[in-house]
Amino acid sequence: MQKEYLKYILLLPRKLSVDIYRAEEGGFWAKIKELPGCNTQGEDFVDLVAMVNDAVFTYFEVPQKIRNTLGHYVPKISEDLRKKIGTNTRHSRIEEFVTKIIKDKKTLEFSKIGLS
Repeated sequence: MQKEYLKYILLLPRKLSVDIYRAEEGGFWAKIKELPGCNTQGEDFVDLVAMVNDAVFTYFEVPQKIRNTLGHYVPKISEDLRKKIGTNTRHSRIEEFVTKIIKDKKTLEFSKIGLS
């Protein structure tokens, strides 16, 4: 198990560039630029972040049993934007901010955080 874990620690990228788009039927879809053919979608932005993680782990064929031990990817959000969103923001407000962000800049950087 330790050898397999180390293999994926070395294999998985530390950062990803993710193009994010509003889907016509609702929700979002994303294209992970560094991984050809790696696209995903989510009903909302929070779901999309989870699906980006699933897509990356699937792309690298990471076994389910060790996925939780490898950390996860989260979008890098500026401190200024974080303050605007606030800590007590409702889910719908996050969607509103994300929609504004991707109008100007469709690519968000995701960084790997966690145990690895």
